[in-house]
Amino acid sequence: MNYRHAFHAGNHADVLKHAVLLYCLDALKRKPAPFAVLDTHAGRGLYDLQGAEAARSPEWQDGVARLWDWRDPPPLVARYLDAVRGFNADGALRTYPGSPALVTTNLRDEDVLIACELHPEEHAMLRRALPRVGNVQVHERDGWQALNALLPPPQRRGLVLIDPPYEAPDELAQAARALGPSLRRFGHGMYLWWRPLKSESALNAADAEARAQGVKEMLRADLWVAAPTPEGRLVGSSVLLINPPFGLREALQDALPFLADALTKGQGGWRLSS
Repeated sequence: MNYRHAFHAGNHADVLKHAVLLYCLDALKRKPAPFAVLDTHAGRGLYDLQGAEAARSPEWQDGVARLWDWRDPPPLVARYLDAVRGFNADGALRTYPGSPALVTTNLRDEDVLIACELHPEEHAMLRRALPRVGNVQVHERDGWQALNALLPPPQRRGLVLIDPPYEAPDELAQAARALGPSLRRFGHGMYLWWRPLKSESALNAADAEARAQGVKEMLRADLWVAAPTPEGRLVGSSVLLINPPFGLREALQDALPFLADALTKGQGGWRLSS
């Protein structure tokens, strides 16, 4: 457990993941029934973009910072930027909200967030970052175990965010395997699964394993900002939506070309598939 997202907060991968996350939350709130969000690998919640970790690896400068002053971006991107601005009241980009922080600002009183983080230091920071209210639960536990233990939620509707650090070589396959039991228990839930865009064949195999669980509706969005490198640096990411919300495909068709152009380092691109 050596991964620290603080080195990567606000990068191109976060832009895609969090823009899609916010769309999913807005879709859930269109119905009055309460929902739950399970974040399996929550991180520390808030990230200081002026801190030592971000200074060592300022990936945010080629991510959210490129979009910060953009006029009239596509609606999906505008919604994302408005949410991040909510954590930077004076208009200067200093703090980046991770997924659990974004979720807490989009919960109604009857909705629930369950944020899981196994790393002790990250978990302690997560507890400090999130509001201490009854509908925000922070667990120091393994995210894969949480999938087995906490689904289905009592609310019977909601979103599962799967965003592991991918430190282990088999973590993509592990995530695909974990989906099976989760979908059997909570098959009508919405799932947002983030993956690094490194091996197309590995991603296709993971998608096939998810589809083999009987999933009828899937949507995959890929965004890359540069050509693959020999050392395997992260130049792109993929999000797989299971039971995606209505309208997300159209929103991504509008936003992905914009993001590929705005965030490119010379060879950006995008792909949208079912």
